[in-house]
Amino acid sequence: MQGSLAHKLRILRAERELSLREAASLTGVAKETISDIERGLRRPHDPTLAKIAKGYGVPIEELIEEPALAGKAEAPDQGPPLLDRALDAARRDEEKQAKAVRRLFAGEGVLKGTNIVDFEEDRFRAELRERGLPDELFEELVWPLVLALRKTEQKAAQVEEENARLEADLAKVRG
Repeated sequence: MQGSLAHKLRILRAERELSLREAASLTGVAKETISDIERGLRRPHDPTLAKIAKGYGVPIEELIEEPALAGKAEAPDQGPPLLDRALDAARRDEEKQAKAVRRLFAGEGVLKGTNIVDFEEDRFRAELRERGLPDELFEELVWPLVLALRKTEQKAAQVEEENARLEADLAKVRG
């Protein structure tokens, strides 16, 4: 559940376009605590989770519910939730694509050791196929949603970096 909760909180904060400082002010929870929870380093106590839910305007149940696919809940021994694994697959594929482009330029057009079957998307698709999800749904719904969420994560990270830079600039001006 922790990975799922961390992801949900990152998405909620990104959707609200909040910096960690703004989220802390809104919820009454220290920004360091929010950051640790979002990164999966800390499991919040119930009162902390209640403050976050109230501050973000969502029912606490929405934060603690586990995702299910095809009527089957995720078994605890299967590692991170499906959505977190999907986003991780998208991140890994982005890294592989970037490496392939760098190799293309460095190797004068030869992509040594690059194999399309090594993409994480294919592994994730196979896992969903085993769970009964048709390929059409994967192509038309699941993977586009994963890629959209990945872009949202990237945008949230960019906003956070920009906020940190602006806060540092403001501190220099003040201090």
